[in-house]
Amino acid sequence: MKNIFLITTSILLAIIIQSCASKEDQAAEQPMIQKVVLPTVLEKGLKAHGGLELWRKMKAMDFSFSRGPEIEHQKIALDNRKALITRDSVQVGYDGKEVWVAPNKAAFGKSSARFYHNLIFYFYAMPFVLADDGIIYEEVPNRVLDGKSYPGVKVSYKSGVGDAPDDYYIAYFHPETKELYLLLYTVTYYNGGPSDKYNALVYESWQDVFGLKLPLKMAGYKFVDNELGDKRYEREFTEVKLSSEAFDESIFNMPKIAEIDSLIQH
Repeated sequence: MKNIFLITTSILLAIIIQSCASKEDQAAEQPMIQKVVLPTVLEKGLKAHGGLELWRKMKAMDFSFSRGPEIEHQKIALDNRKALITRDSVQVGYDGKEVWVAPNKAAFGKSSARFYHNLIFYFYAMPFVLADDGIIYEEVPNRVLDGKSYPGVKVSYKSGVGDAPDDYYIAYFHPETKELYLLLYTVTYYNGGPSDKYNALVYESWQDVFGLKLPLKMAGYKFVDNELGDKRYEREFTEVKLSSEAFDESIFNMPKIAEIDSLIQH
């Protein structure tokens, strides 16, 4: 009887040791998850806009705005940034791999559909996209506008992130409301290298959508000699929707008649 007890105890001990070793092995195989520490000014801005946690629960976004006589509609899958852009005469889509244009690239005009496919979305989804993966943050001095001091943060990207990893953004937040007010940005897609020439975007007003503050009106400005210049355009956004339910992703599939707009080669 004593021998049976000793044998059983030995077996149990062996199982426990093997189980512990297995868990240690599994833990060693798991990649280390590093939590990115956001700059304080960005954290406060995200909170003022409804919070990063709520934003990350959203799976689908769509909105509309006027482009001269045409109305443009955009649908974006927030998890993977697939996109569908529809105007009266043309469609642009991103299926996760290729940017396509239907009925053909000529219908989109002389500009690049590849460059454009996520441009408006990125501006529209500020400041939430400033918490994406692959971002590098840098402190910048406050900017004084209309007698108020706006704190800001500069954003750049790790190598290989997106089609234009050399782009820079500087986001300035209202000192009282903490909401995003001014965004300075470079455009490097066409020249393939860093630039010190900025354009400016002013967020004039916001609207509440599903508990998140998204732009109602924003205006583009020239940025000359480190100052806001002439207004270039204005956008007002309507029919804005957010959902925690994902789109049927077949809507992003490339139609047979479409043409691919490849990444520009520098």
